[in-house]
Amino acid sequence: MTLPRLHLTSLSQEEVCGDIVEAFRLAIERLGYPTTYTHCHIEPGVINILFFFWDMPWSEIQPHHPDCIIVNFEPMVPGTHAWSEKYLDVLKRAYVWEYSKSNFQRNLELGYRNADYVALGWEPGAAQVVPLADILPEEQQDIDVVFFGSLTRRRIVLLEKLIARGLRVELNRGRHWTLEERNDYVRRAKVVLNFHNWEDSRIVEVPRLSILMRHRKAVVCELYPDSEIEPWMREAVVGAPYERLVEAVEELLADAPRRAVLEREGLDRFTRPWAPPLVGPAIERFLDWRAQQADRFVATELPRVSVCLALGASPEAVSRSLQSLAAQRDIKLEVVLVAPTDSKALDAVLATPPFPDIHLIQLPVAFDRATARNMAMAQSTGDYVVFLDAGDVAAPERLQRQVALLETRPAIDIVGCWCETGDGPLRFAERHQDIVAEYLGPHPLLLSACMVRRSFLERSGVRHDPEFTVHDDLHLLCKSAAAGARFAVIPQMLHTPVALPAVADPARAAALAMRARTLVLAYLLPQCSGKDVNEIARLYAHLWPPTLEFAEHLLATLARACFRPSSTPELQPVEHETLTRALRHEALRLLRVFFNAGLADKAWLERQFAHEEVAAFLAPAANQLPARVFRN
Repeated sequence: MTLPRLHLTSLSQEEVCGDIVEAFRLAIERLGYPTTYTHCHIEPGVINILFFFWDMPWSEIQPHHPDCIIVNFEPMVPGTHAWSEKYLDVLKRAYVWEYSKSNFQRNLELGYRNADYVALGWEPGAAQVVPLADILPEEQQDIDVVFFGSLTRRRIVLLEKLIARGLRVELNRGRHWTLEERNDYVRRAKVVLNFHNWEDSRIVEVPRLSILMRHRKAVVCELYPDSEIEPWMREAVVGAPYERLVEAVEELLADAPRRAVLEREGLDRFTRPWAPPLVGPAIERFLDWRAQQADRFVATELPRVSVCLALGASPEAVSRSLQSLAAQRDIKLEVVLVAPTDSKALDAVLATPPFPDIHLIQLPVAFDRATARNMAMAQSTGDYVVFLDAGDVAAPERLQRQVALLETRPAIDIVGCWCETGDGPLRFAERHQDIVAEYLGPHPLLLSACMVRRSFLERSGVRHDPEFTVHDDLHLLCKSAAAGARFAVIPQMLHTPVALPAVADPARAAALAMRARTLVLAYLLPQCSGKDVNEIARLYAHLWPPTLEFAEHLLATLARACFRPSSTPELQPVEHETLTRALRHEALRLLRVFFNAGLADKAWLERQFAHEEVAAFLAPAANQLPARVFRN
């Protein structure tokens, strides 16, 4: 198979951020993809990977969409140069590679529709690494502190304090240094500073750190327990909160032996567990998403589709569904209709404008929906199966679009679509890992909007469970996820689901939903014990014990399940980070409930950050916690 060429471009000065782009280019090229690079140029007709496009309007990118990936390296917090309507509009519309777990955590708030977590990683060949022999001796390091970057008021205040202490401080005032100037200043510095330009940011600027580590410098870095930084990287720098940075700089300047250790060992500490950017799976996920877009629809010789439908209380509702099916375009279709033997409404239903192929199953006894659907599926003959509720209406092109995607992407087992409802549109996630994670949230993909590959149902044995008198659809899709089904969603409004009656017994419904989600949790957390999985599933219980001990124990269990130790040789795969994000959203809901009930407070939450696993779990949500734990 011929791999597509990937074109990389950047709007940033090459002497400032060229090593970041080169790290990605080398990682991509190593996988066999041909690459090209041109500064400030999007190339038509190929896949473009765009770096530092925070100042480019969507109107300039749209002509190349969906063949563009925006790589975001900006901390998305109010007040930063990237926090603008222009850039937020781009992120909402584009396909995004996101470098920050904090930004990735806030995808709903920021409006991202399709964002992968693709961290920078370490690529030794992306820029020069200063040899140990080239480290200047102490007496030749004639600059006390160097800082380069944008100068916000927050940074200026601290740098002026250092100057007032009589230190020689070099900073890029009003202009960018050339690469030669920057390297010379950094080489002569005893200490280099790395700290946030905005108070609300907790995303440590790892790209800047990677530059400083290549130059083998002793770094003082603004750090808090809730800072977003990999745990092992803390060992490579001297960390301090903003109010202690001046003292931390002075202490390190006075400690030449410690600076020498950081210069000689910092790079190894910083990169030891780090791998190159994990772009291979990210590119494959992009290509899968690309195949779902409307401009990639390819009509094929369509196989047979079976629609399983049960006669409901309203014959008019079934008639609406049959009429929408009769309007489907260019598709071989059968409807398997399950009805009671003595149904007086059946004749009225069958009098609907003639439908070419209805297979009628009549039962002499009352039946539940799960049993009816299992019987209908057993009698169906199609290569693909659709489960509709009486009253559902499919857009004329829905089944054709779904079949075509399944025919052209054999790895996909279940394909859904967006829905139009009386309460507004339902725009489900479009990519597999996001779709599965949504089953751990309040608005998962609906079964009635899906088409299922029959061969998957046969090999997995997944069926409806009659015990699930409510949430049987959720249960079937959760079982499918646990059986390894691959999901996709066509991002178009192709289905209008009927409004289902309200749940009569909320406690039982919550218990059944919790059981369904436990299947997904056990599948996504194979390293966890059954006890821990069942504990995590209590997030979805109807009621929680009103004790702080319960919240603390559940939070610790969640953090332990999501924690990846620093000895892990590769970067976090997006599936794990997507799951962690979904569980972190649920943990935030838990914390808000306990705070609102007066059972938890800021002091209690601050104590939780004493545990490394909890700190790593909650840090990317620092700005979303019910109380801001660590302030400057």
